[in-house]
Amino acid sequence: MSEAMELSNIREHLKSQNVYIVEVPLRSKNGKYRQKQIRCMYLNQQTGTLLLMLSDVEDIVKEEKEKQEQLEKALKMAEAANEAKTKFLAGMSHEIRTPMNAIIGLNSMIRSSLDDREQVLDYTEKLDSASQYLLALLNDILDMSRIESGSMKLAIRAFEGDKFWDSVNMLAKAQAVMAGVGYSFERRKTISEVYIGDSTRLEQIMVNLINNAVKFTPKGGNVNVSVAEQETDGRVQLTAVVSDNGIGIAKDFLPKVFEIFTQEHEENTRVYGGSGLGLSIARNYARMMDGDITVESAEGKGTVFTVTAKLDFDRRKKARKERTENISFEGKRILLVEDHPLNVIVAKGLLEKKQFEVVTAENGKKAVELVTDAPEYYFDAILMDIRMPVLDGIEAARQIRALDRADVKELPIIAMTANAGDEDRRQTKEAGMSEHLAKPIDPKLLYTTLQKFILP
Repeated sequence: MSEAMELSNIREHLKSQNVYIVEVPLRSKNGKYRQKQIRCMYLNQQTGTLLLMLSDVEDIVKEEKEKQEQLEKALKMAEAANEAKTKFLAGMSHEIRTPMNAIIGLNSMIRSSLDDREQVLDYTEKLDSASQYLLALLNDILDMSRIESGSMKLAIRAFEGDKFWDSVNMLAKAQAVMAGVGYSFERRKTISEVYIGDSTRLEQIMVNLINNAVKFTPKGGNVNVSVAEQETDGRVQLTAVVSDNGIGIAKDFLPKVFEIFTQEHEENTRVYGGSGLGLSIARNYARMMDGDITVESAEGKGTVFTVTAKLDFDRRKKARKERTENISFEGKRILLVEDHPLNVIVAKGLLEKKQFEVVTAENGKKAVELVTDAPEYYFDAILMDIRMPVLDGIEAARQIRALDRADVKELPIIAMTANAGDEDRRQTKEAGMSEHLAKPIDPKLLYTTLQKFILP
């Protein structure tokens, strides 16, 4: 035994430290020497009892190396996540500034051209286009953030297959006609009239892929869509193929095609538009539906995107058919609860256009007072903003539902708010609200929602 392991030496070291560590070569059973680490400490200092712990140095080195590798891996992942976040924010900033600059510039040009009606109309059309682009971009950014945080949930409901594809084709044909591109659609083998799934997200996937195909196909080219359905394990396996004979995608860029804020060439953003978020969002939606999106392409020859998704179905159900044409709410009274004056003007105009009598309240407290003081069944519905001063829409809805009156138990309370996330919808539902509409309000959706609750 070496001098380092003599008891006197160990005790001497333990006078100044709690643990004395020494490495010594010890012979193993096979006769070979291995470097060992011995940790020495007092088990009972009063009696002088020592505790010696023996470890293999190679094992310790291996463990430390593994820990170091894990730390390095975690550091690289953190750096990659930070880099991705920085890239996302930089891309988001650039994409938002582009339409914002157009909106600000066009507003200025409109003010300086008020005496030229034709010029003002031209500017307002461009302003509307820039505003719609900005709204779509913000929706994409919010969707992407919810997907990445894991808070995005599908809104599952029954929908008619025929109506769904009619809607997709109407949008697709309009885009194709404007671009001077041929368009064809084929739907083979229908499993059911009514499907159960998130029709809004599915439509978003299809419209995104078709719009991209039209966008990147030169005038005179063709875009073809084919849809096939197959029953698998009691569900519908939907396969949609969107093909074009457009400019195609370079082979080395194909692996990046679903990355956020990514365009094959920088000039593509200027020539074709788009934020580079749509494909990433579409693929995430498809995967949430137990499917996926794949791509095949050849530069100069065209591109083929294949979407798969699984839906439930019910042969017995008929989807609700809503009357949307010539809706009139004459004789109906609605309480509009909104704190922003401009939003009040817009919403009131939409409601009065359909013959509603509109009563307004600037906050939740005023709304509760108006309902409390009004006779029973005075209001036919309430449109309620959520974020308001004095009393927010969630608490106002709870207080209205809690009133000791029969009419408020069945009174439609519809959230009309910029808070459009799944968590926001859950909160409005728990507060007793009947429906949730996201701002900016789609007039057709507003009317059909009110029709569902008010008209027989």
